[in-house]
Amino acid sequence: MPEPTRSDEEVVRDLLQGLGAEEQPAPEGLPEKTLQKVRASLTARDLLDLSTAVFVLRFCAPLLDLVAAMLGQTLPPTDRRNEDE
Repeated sequence: MPEPTRSDEEVVRDLLQGLGAEEQPAPEGLPEKTLQKVRASLTARDLLDLSTAVFVLRFCAPLLDLVAAMLGQTLPPTDRRNEDE
C-alpha cells in the first residue's frame, strides 16, 4: 500500500532536523583566514585585469594600426615634435 503523501514543509523539516542538532564552534582564526583569502582573490583579479590590458595594448593595438593603415587611414605621429623642428 502506498505511503500517504507528506507536505513539502514536513519533508524539509525532517531533512534539516539533523543539521540543527549538531552545532559546532567556528574554527580558530576564521576572520583572519577569510581576510587573507579575500585579499589574495582581489590580487589575482587585479593581476588578470592588468595582464588583459597589457595584452590589448601591446598586441591588439598594433594590429589594429596595421589594419587601419591598409585601409588608407593615416596614423597620428608617434612623437609630439613639430615637423619644422
